[in-house]
Amino acid sequence: MKLAIPLGLLIVLALISCGCMTMSPASPVTTSPTAAMMTISPQTIAHSGGSGVTIPIRIKENNFDPDFITVKVGTTVVWTNEDPRTHTVTYLGSDIMRFDSGPLATGQTFSNAFTAPGRYVYTDKQYSYMKGTVLVE
Repeated sequence: MKLAIPLGLLIVLALISCGCMTMSPASPVTTSPTAAMMTISPQTIAHSGGSGVTIPIRIKENNFDPDFITVKVGTTVVWTNEDPRTHTVTYLGSDIMRFDSGPLATGQTFSNAFTAPGRYVYTDKQYSYMKGTVLVE
């Protein structure tokens, strides 16, 4: 009796693989996207930028918005915390462009002038999953 179920399953699979038998659902199968299935691409903002130009980035819902921007040397980026939580904007790279806002309460801002080309990936020290990038050309 124990062999009857696996043997029957093997026969059905053999019939399906040779094309002698087909299986189709009784009704069409539809799926709706779930959070795990959805891919959200980062928002990219390209600015002409340069000396005297200010680019805003919002901190909201535990994200930097936008989380990727491209600017020219001399551009100043201003982060504004619109979240009810305290956040930081921190880049601890190995060059002279290091910056750290310290704790930013709701409504507070932090600005940084980007004076050298490079890719600056910054984070929130309290919520390390929060990341953003400033690409300076």
